[in-house]
Amino acid sequence: MKTKDIVIMVVAALIFLVAGYLAYTQLVPKSSSAASQGVQVEVVGSIAPGFDSGALSTLQDSSKVHNYAVPLDLTTGLGNQAIFGH
Repeated sequence: MKTKDIVIMVVAALIFLVAGYLAYTQLVPKSSSAASQGVQVEVVGSIAPGFDSGALSTLQDSSKVHNYAVPLDLTTGLGNQAIFGH
C-alpha cells in the first residue's frame, strides 16, 4: 500500500471512531441524569389580600392594558384551500 492509501485509511478510521463515540453518547443516557432525580414541582401560593391595589386597577383598566390575542375559530378553516390567506 502506498502512503496516500494509509493516510486515507487512518482518516476514515478516525471519522468512524468519532461518529461511533458521538452516537454512543447520544443514545446511552448517563446514570446521573435528571430522570433519576425525580420531578420538581413549584407550587404557587394564593395571592395575598394586601396585593397592590394600584397595580391591580391598572391591569383591569382596559384603556391602559390591551389583549392582542386573537380568538381562534377552528371551524372556519375546514375545507379552506387558502388557509394562510393566499
